[in-house]
Amino acid sequence: MASKTKKTKESASATALPIVTDPEMAERFERELAWCVGQLECMMRSSSMKDKDPPRSALQTLTNPKTPFIRKRQMMQQLFGDYRQKMHDEDIARQKRHNQIRANTNSEIPLASRFVRRIHQNNDSTKDNTFSFNFNIPSSDMDKN
Repeated sequence: MASKTKKTKESASATALPIVTDPEMAERFERELAWCVGQLECMMRSSSMKDKDPPRSALQTLTNPKTPFIRKRQMMQQLFGDYRQKMHDEDIARQKRHNQIRANTNSEIPLASRFVRRIHQNNDSTKDNTFSFNFNIPSSDMDKN
């Protein structure tokens, strides 16, 4: 009887974790999961101490490698709704900001914003560049050594 329960547990765990054969789908899921985890961490940083328990438990569920794929998808859908659309909108907004920054690079730098560094040059070009100490040592001290 014990062997039957073992088999049912093994088959249940195998069906809970579907094998993703398409690497593109696996990569997409990992990006979506990383986005959701980032959003949860941001929520935890910005919320008060009382509100941190639900995001913390969700974060633990999403980051746990033993959590089934389906459960992670359900959790992400429950927390963020249409998270794929939100990710897409965020990417579009990021592209717009990036394009605005690039469009302004051709402007000339105002004179008030320029920094000029002065270089001091010695006029003693005939002077030897060797280093020496200029100590005044009395001749009586030199005789002792």
